[in-house]
Amino acid sequence: MPCWVKQSCGVLLALLGFSGAASAVDADQIQSAADQQLPSAIAALQKWVTIPSVTDATDSYRDDKTRLLTEIVKEAEKLGFEGRLVADQRVAIIDFDQQTPAIGILLHADVVPAGDLDSWKYPPFSGQLAEQAVWGRGAADDKGPIAATLYALAAIRALKLELSGGVRVIVGTSEENMVWDDFAAIGDMGVVPEKGWTADAAFPVVHAEKSFVNAVVSFADGRGRTGLSPDNWQLDGWQGGSAPNSIPAQASLRLRRDKETVAGWIASYVEDNPQVAFKLDGDGETVTITAIGKAGHGSRPDSGVNAITHLARMITRRGAETDLTSSLADGSAAGRALQFLGRIVGDATDGSSLGIDRTHPVMGKTTVNVGQVLTDDRGVHSYLNIRGPVGLSAKQIESALVQAVAPLKGVVSMVAAMDPLWVDPDEVLVQQLLASYRRWVDDQRPPIAIGGTTYAKAFPGYVAFGMGFPDHRVPVHAPNERMPVEVLRKGMAIYIDAILSTAGIRTTPPNPE
Repeated sequence: MPCWVKQSCGVLLALLGFSGAASAVDADQIQSAADQQLPSAIAALQKWVTIPSVTDATDSYRDDKTRLLTEIVKEAEKLGFEGRLVADQRVAIIDFDQQTPAIGILLHADVVPAGDLDSWKYPPFSGQLAEQAVWGRGAADDKGPIAATLYALAAIRALKLELSGGVRVIVGTSEENMVWDDFAAIGDMGVVPEKGWTADAAFPVVHAEKSFVNAVVSFADGRGRTGLSPDNWQLDGWQGGSAPNSIPAQASLRLRRDKETVAGWIASYVEDNPQVAFKLDGDGETVTITAIGKAGHGSRPDSGVNAITHLARMITRRGAETDLTSSLADGSAAGRALQFLGRIVGDATDGSSLGIDRTHPVMGKTTVNVGQVLTDDRGVHSYLNIRGPVGLSAKQIESALVQAVAPLKGVVSMVAAMDPLWVDPDEVLVQQLLASYRRWVDDQRPPIAIGGTTYAKAFPGYVAFGMGFPDHRVPVHAPNERMPVEVLRKGMAIYIDAILSTAGIRTTPPNPE
């Protein structure tokens, strides 16, 4: 095994001392067992990343998702576990043994689109092992945690430990667009254990998540036209972004204006907003304007640069708006979408422009991300991702959107709507997981709240537990996503500990049937 895989073992074991999950196993045994499984975990992750199991706004690529689930089940069966596909092959269920499951571990195999391919250092579906990391879309979110979980269980089996309660791993395929029909189906089947975690967020333990809304705001002219035409219509071709919960790095539209005039608007705008860039294509009466921002996760809209809203604000700001007054009021779908995004949403990522700004001492502020704009023969559609703390329900968010777009004759469609998650940080499960984490990491922070939404919201009794470390952040929903080998290694050790702590080690023979 390369030295860079082993280099921090001594540091990990020395932290805080170690009082193991049970007296039958100690830290040295756990770390040794994890290290023995690590090469296989890396190889599995590399293979899984090459399968483009993409979920976009329409939940496409069904065949690739099923193919990936099939590969995950095959891997689990090679390790001696029982696996099957259920819910129309949209969910994989893997059982450690034949016991009734006491603990559930929820994961997702789908990924967001790769976005701008030129922004990737290594191809997004290559699964390349380079610079001490596995690179590619989904390597960290959430295929790396799948590998860490399965091989943590493999390590427990290699240690010849019998668990007091069963462990069930459940892998879904529609987490990223929040259309959780896959998990609704298994909820109806009654196969979900009463408590557990999802390995799809951050350490130490996530006990609270904001409300989550994915909404589509659509505009249509009522006459089958959306923009440029032989008459007086001015705007067309609104396109940008790849998913509601990703900050769009690029957006473009066509505009009936001469290039010199538009270049003047851009120069004036960039003076005040140097974080965004623009490029112009075309000559004569029509130009295509492209805004170039910076991608990021939609739960942290301030962490990137939103190309969609900057493009809208550039065109609707004072100076440009006088020249475009007639076209913005001409009733076109593109014109009304521009008004909504540039004048109503604007640069307010905290919900203040929509009247839904809220702040919670633990959960933080409301966030609003415009993640995608599409133009088709039905109109122009803006995809928004909105998250709020306790005190802001999904219904309140929907009402605010409906009120905001009513003057522009926009239509709001709620794609996904979930209220906030709050689990008491003193709950037994939370404290067990916190203790497992602290045995391996010198971090005394209490359980945390996040703006993201995970499968923990799908079932009562669940929280989010890893695999993001506070001192080792990696990009997700952005170019150059990767899973550092050391993060995978450390996560496996923590999950071994957590499984032993929550499921328990059997010290007496099971009761005879």
